[in-house]
Amino acid sequence: MTKEKVSSRRKKSQMAEIWRRMRKNTAAMIGLAILAVILLVAIFAGVICDYDTQVIAQNMAQRLQPPSAEHWFGTDAYGRDTFARVVYGARISLAIGVAATVGSVLISGFLGAVCGYYGGKVDAVIMRIMDMFLAIPTELLALAIVASLGPSMANLLIAVTVARIPPFTRIVRSSILSVIDQEYIEAARACGASDFIIIVRHVLPNALGPIIIQATMGVGRMILTAAGLSFIGMGVTPPTPEWGSMLSEGREFMRYSPYITLFPGIAIILTSLSLNLLGDGLRDALDPKLKD
Repeated sequence: MTKEKVSSRRKKSQMAEIWRRMRKNTAAMIGLAILAVILLVAIFAGVICDYDTQVIAQNMAQRLQPPSAEHWFGTDAYGRDTFARVVYGARISLAIGVAATVGSVLISGFLGAVCGYYGGKVDAVIMRIMDMFLAIPTELLALAIVASLGPSMANLLIAVTVARIPPFTRIVRSSILSVIDQEYIEAARACGASDFIIIVRHVLPNALGPIIIQATMGVGRMILTAAGLSFIGMGVTPPTPEWGSMLSEGREFMRYSPYITLFPGIAIILTSLSLNLLGDGLRDALDPKLKD
């Protein structure tokens, strides 16, 4: 049997073991189920409702209608269907959360790997820069960036991505340091493998556990940060549906039409909760100390 087949079988058995342990975690499976529903809603938003007629088209004759058979979540101050806007808002919010997480993980993965592998002055310089940014709260840093660039979806994505790079870099660096002195790393060096090959093939794959967990939870944090910035008018601009901007638009009608803010708020809570539950489940499943 070739080494490739042995490695492939070993990876499959590891994934099967992780999935077996995940299934035993009720909270994690509930989070996975909720997230699956939200993802399906986001993917098939165009099938569920029409963007032009229900999401952005104004109908003042139908403004501030309570939930009914025609409008499940009621209508907003412009007569737009709140259910349709929440559905399309899932697509926007999830896209921002996933894209920002992927971008920040890729950049911080490179920086953290360089710091953890080489150490010395390179590590000191990069980490002191990260410490400078960590001294600023994530939301405040994102607000400063988007305020300087201007409110838009692209700038919001840049701001949220950059704001999450420093904490992710620290996590990646810590993960790298935990495996850098292992014997298989020394063996790879002795065989003459380049630093790039060692980092990509040996260091990062064995340090992925904490990174995957933090990335999963990071999507929820990204969504919350993006919603907060949109709420104060520094994120996605109207009439594009985004949960944070929907909360902002409905806050002045909360006394007599609370459903305008209720349903986007519930969507944010459920999404963040599902990602946190899933992240906790992944942490338990990937932790070798918790093997049953």
